[in-house]
Amino acid sequence: MTGDEVLIPAKTLLIRGGFRVILMALVVMSARTVPAQSSVEKGETSQQSRAGESELERAKAIVTKPAANKPVKPETGRVWGPYSTSSSIEVGYRFVDTDGSLDRYLSDVNVRDGFRLLEYSLDMRAQPGTGVAFDFLKAEVHNAGGDESQTYSLRMDKTRVYRFDASVRRFNYYNALGQNFALGLRTHDLRQQVSDFGLKLFVHPNVRVNLGYGRSMAKGRYTPSYYWNSDFFALPSQSRWSADDYRAGLDANYKGWTFVAEQLYRHFKSDPDIMAQAGGDPGLNLPPSPPVASISFLERDVPLRARSLVTRFSAQGSIGESLHLVFRGLHDDEFMQAPYTETVIGRGSNNQIINPRVFTAFGATDRPGATFDGAATYDINQHFSISNTYRYTSFRIEGDVRTNQRSTEQTGTNPPTTTNRPTIANQMTDWKSHWNTLSLDMNYGRRFSANLGWRFMHRDIILKGFVNDNGSISTTDENEAVNTNAFIGGARYRPTSKLSFMFDVESGTANNAFVRINPLDYTRIRARAQYRITDKVAVNGVFTSLDRNNPTPQVENESDSRSYSASVSWNPSSRAALDFGYDYHDLFATANIRYFIASVERRGDSMYYARINTFWTNFRLGLTKRLDLLGVYYYIMDRGAPSVTLGPNDFVSAYPLHRHNPEVRLAYRFSNFVTGNLSYRHYSYNEIDFSNQDYRANILTTGVRFTF
Repeated sequence: MTGDEVLIPAKTLLIRGGFRVILMALVVMSARTVPAQSSVEKGETSQQSRAGESELERAKAIVTKPAANKPVKPETGRVWGPYSTSSSIEVGYRFVDTDGSLDRYLSDVNVRDGFRLLEYSLDMRAQPGTGVAFDFLKAEVHNAGGDESQTYSLRMDKTRVYRFDASVRRFNYYNALGQNFALGLRTHDLRQQVSDFGLKLFVHPNVRVNLGYGRSMAKGRYTPSYYWNSDFFALPSQSRWSADDYRAGLDANYKGWTFVAEQLYRHFKSDPDIMAQAGGDPGLNLPPSPPVASISFLERDVPLRARSLVTRFSAQGSIGESLHLVFRGLHDDEFMQAPYTETVIGRGSNNQIINPRVFTAFGATDRPGATFDGAATYDINQHFSISNTYRYTSFRIEGDVRTNQRSTEQTGTNPPTTTNRPTIANQMTDWKSHWNTLSLDMNYGRRFSANLGWRFMHRDIILKGFVNDNGSISTTDENEAVNTNAFIGGARYRPTSKLSFMFDVESGTANNAFVRINPLDYTRIRARAQYRITDKVAVNGVFTSLDRNNPTPQVENESDSRSYSASVSWNPSSRAALDFGYDYHDLFATANIRYFIASVERRGDSMYYARINTFWTNFRLGLTKRLDLLGVYYYIMDRGAPSVTLGPNDFVSAYPLHRHNPEVRLAYRFSNFVTGNLSYRHYSYNEIDFSNQDYRANILTTGVRFTF
């Protein structure tokens, strides 16, 4: 939860909890597969859109008595003993052809040639309590074999005995967008994986034990920048980091109240491999006076280690029929150690040999923190209620460098020299914030509801004075206090069962910055209308507006954003569906800037514009009983900046571009159990000002889906 978030009122949480139970039941009873990504490859065919009917027939089969009439045999799936079972597997191959900027294509899309397990699913379910080792099992795999995003999941449960959930997500992260900024540095090509395993044991009808383990890791190439002797260098490096989480807790119900307690331990380690042997190659040689500095050898060792303990608890329930309460608390303590050793050999900007320079340091930091949330809702009557939400957050960052920062350097034939720099010890940042939201809610069923509220925030930041190595105090404490206030309100109106309107507004001040600036003035407005013309045709429209202004005289930053969206959805039958829409986003931001050219100070304005038009559509059409045609099309155009009058020290930034992304897929059902798929995706990316990043890409995927 970020600093801008607040706790949802207690009654709302209780109601949503009930909805969540109903939603989970509906998900279990539905055999439809939720698309893993917004791609035509994951679109439902007409046969898949009828999967719910097949699941209903199998559900009837497992509860039908032998003497009763046999139900109609479903199109797909099997009934094995007490289990209604359905499964599918799709394998295929991707063919990729690209032209233009490969780095930009991999940064945007990152789809490559190769064999794929496009999809696998297994769904087994029985009536509660009648299964052997489990009553419900569902396993899913998407895009395994090298795609940019791969997911693996498994869920098993036995009613009132246990529930086990496992998920593994893999990401191939490629980023090489620095050609037009960041001096071409800071590129990444990482393999990331996030795994999570959870086991819930129902040891008592009202008590459950929760155990869990999670692991996040990444490794691969990255290129940090390095500034040395008045020049920048790119260091070829390998990233290696991992975080292991261990969880244990309890949740229980008692007299209508729900209690949760959990302990988490996290261990984090990072061992980047940073070593360069440049052979004397120069750096970037930045103008106006290119230096001649070069690096022939560099090695940096930064074995970072961290651990954290997190304890959390919550309680949720009601007192009587009118007062609903929610409490949540969290305490965490994070500790990190960061030794640092660096050795570099090369030439300085004065062309003198530096052989070698050694830099060593050791630091540690501790960050204890606490968060408490509380929400209360009181029902005045059946139509009106008043809610109050409070949140307290505090943390301290206690830094300590236990040894000197030592630099040993030998220049030319001169004897080595050692420099001991004074270090900062026992420096501390102390943060405390209080958030409170008071709201009056009105509810007249599904036809009309409204809310009106006020949000207040108070925050204190204290920068403690630090002590030099000789024990003297180098500075005094520094205090910064901020107060912000905001008005919030909204209404939902449904004059008929087919027409609905929604409006939200929030206006006031906000501040999450650590620096000494005034709170931002902001106004956020959102409006939405939905009209269901018939049971098969629906129209949606959304408008959002956000204005922010920083009144600090030295900054005077301002940003204005407008967004307009309209869409139409048409679903005449299971064999046909069509959605299309248009979005327009208009963004303008400006800020005062101060810079120097030839040691002469300049003051001006920096302005940024984005005027983005997006048209999209997707459709499904059953050409025959066996052949389906599915399509998706996105067109994005940013017109960049309009014509503006600039002063001599002003700048305008914009990135005008246009991009096409059509996709089409043919799915032919050879039988109820075998479907062939042929899909094609095209990407056309064009930047108006930086054509060196343009690319074209064609992706052809063939696949065969077997359904059992």
